[in-house]
Amino acid sequence: MHSRFYLSVMLISALFVMAYLGLTGYHALMPEWKQYQAEFKDTLVKNAKSEAAKKKAMAMPLGFTQVYLSDLKREDRCVNCHAGEDNPLMATAKLPFKQHSGNYLVNHPIDKYGCTVCHEGQSFATNKKEAHGLGHEQTHWDHPLLPLKYAQSACVQCHDIAMLSKNGGEKVAQGEALFKEKGCRGCHKVDGVGGDLGKALDGVGYQPIAYFPMKHVAGEHTVYNWLKQHFDDPRAIVPESAMKVKLTPEEVDLLTTYVLSFRPDEAPRKYRRIDYTSMMAKPDGETLYKMYCVACHADGTKSLYNEVFKRTVPAITNPSFLKTIDDKNLEAIIKEGRTGTQMTAWNKTASGLSDEQVSGLIGYLASKRPAGPMETFGLAAFKGDSKHGSEIYEARCSVCHGKEGKAGEDYLGISLRSPVIQKKIDPEMLAVTIANGRAQTPMPAFVKDTELLTKQDVADVVSFIKEIPVAGK
Repeated sequence: MHSRFYLSVMLISALFVMAYLGLTGYHALMPEWKQYQAEFKDTLVKNAKSEAAKKKAMAMPLGFTQVYLSDLKREDRCVNCHAGEDNPLMATAKLPFKQHSGNYLVNHPIDKYGCTVCHEGQSFATNKKEAHGLGHEQTHWDHPLLPLKYAQSACVQCHDIAMLSKNGGEKVAQGEALFKEKGCRGCHKVDGVGGDLGKALDGVGYQPIAYFPMKHVAGEHTVYNWLKQHFDDPRAIVPESAMKVKLTPEEVDLLTTYVLSFRPDEAPRKYRRIDYTSMMAKPDGETLYKMYCVACHADGTKSLYNEVFKRTVPAITNPSFLKTIDDKNLEAIIKEGRTGTQMTAWNKTASGLSDEQVSGLIGYLASKRPAGPMETFGLAAFKGDSKHGSEIYEARCSVCHGKEGKAGEDYLGISLRSPVIQKKIDPEMLAVTIANGRAQTPMPAFVKDTELLTKQDVADVVSFIKEIPVAGK
């Protein structure tokens, strides 16, 4: 009885081994790519329009093919399965036999560009799962096949945005325009230029997946999924994120396409078709404002309490503000920033803006200044008493600006301990601001139309403010 049992086990095991060897042998003789080629050949034979075309299709050999691209340092094997990519007869065929869409291959022949330089995926692979990087948690590919809606991100390797905007790269061009309009560079550096509230974005579109915190990402853990979901709801993906942006679903996809174009390496020179003249065009002041200021200040007409920053963002295009501050003081604030706040220093060494660009920003702000003389106080005629000023400050100012000007979270006013206020800003400007207030902001007038303080009181408060220790001291 035992011998029969063991004999049965041996027979079943032998059948399993034979089935496994048979299946292995079949896959060795008929790998996935060859099965696709055979199906493609049958399609050509069935759809042949003439006997000659039929004979030609029947004579087509099944064989392994790869394109070696020495300049791009890659071998592309996609054509083993995508055999009809340049065949007009396959315009309506199913994938992977369908002809490539548009006329991209006219200027990007497969034998010169391959496929993965534009579509990503794994150029060495010979089966769909590994070539596309599907289920990358199992295949461990950092750069799986890009969805078609993000494919234009690859075009920026060789082409400038101005050309792409009119020649098949409209989505990535619209993404760049949106990146500027939403003021993304106000918080993020690109090529060394931009704010420092967020991470620099150089190369972020081609970073390994491990670079991104994927804990809260829904669906496949890919770079494009992370970017898309982060743009849609930043704090759902990175709970501590300070990013504040409202985007439509279409805008989310456009920005994702553009940021995916941030790659660490350029294509070899012979592949590039970049109009450097158009790239070097200098943006005007309004464009600079949108690129670097609008993310925090919006249109700048009203002061805004930022729920993320937990502080008030000043109204920098407000007429009341501009009537109290001259271009020299604007330059000091823009170049030096405000220590202890989210206001970045925008000078060349800090955020990469040139003096010319800072002048462009100042020119744009100055264009919003109402006509007529600047508001003045005449502070030089008064001798300030800082001790009396500290008493007035405690009673009238500390509720918004904090004790000794520290401000910070949950205060409506700005910090007065910033080096730029202590060392660069003209005391006359502070006096005018206290006396006249600022319309459309929480800053009230203490002299004009109210007489809550005398002009001597204002001079005393300014004297006290100018003696406040600089932050960090």
